[in-house]
Amino acid sequence: MKSEICMPYIRVKDAQASLEYYERCLGFRKLSEHRFAPGLPLCISVERGQLRFLLSEHRGDGAFGTCVYCYINDDVDEFFHRCRQAGAHITQELEDMPWARDFGVKDLDGNVIRFGNRKK
Repeated sequence: MKSEICMPYIRVKDAQASLEYYERCLGFRKLSEHRFAPGLPLCISVERGQLRFLLSEHRGDGAFGTCVYCYINDDVDEFFHRCRQAGAHITQELEDMPWARDFGVKDLDGNVIRFGNRKK
């Protein structure tokens, strides 16, 4: 049986620059890229474990400033420190919330990605 996944579109101005940020600061890797023709908008799919996003320059693929919440299996404290050390723009320091211990980062286009460990 195939597992189900969700791949939210994250609107970006420059998919290649965003890819570099997501790889360097957040530990994602490129899966694929697509452009209908030279000069048209680029869309790059990235993953980190089971997390998958589409970094898209297409106007119809969402709005700048979106927020995506990600539960991760890694220790969130360690991941937070790796992201900070790599130069991620931290928007929310590590915090204990009722649902998780989490933190937030902002990408190059003002999109916020929050990472957390579920409360047990």
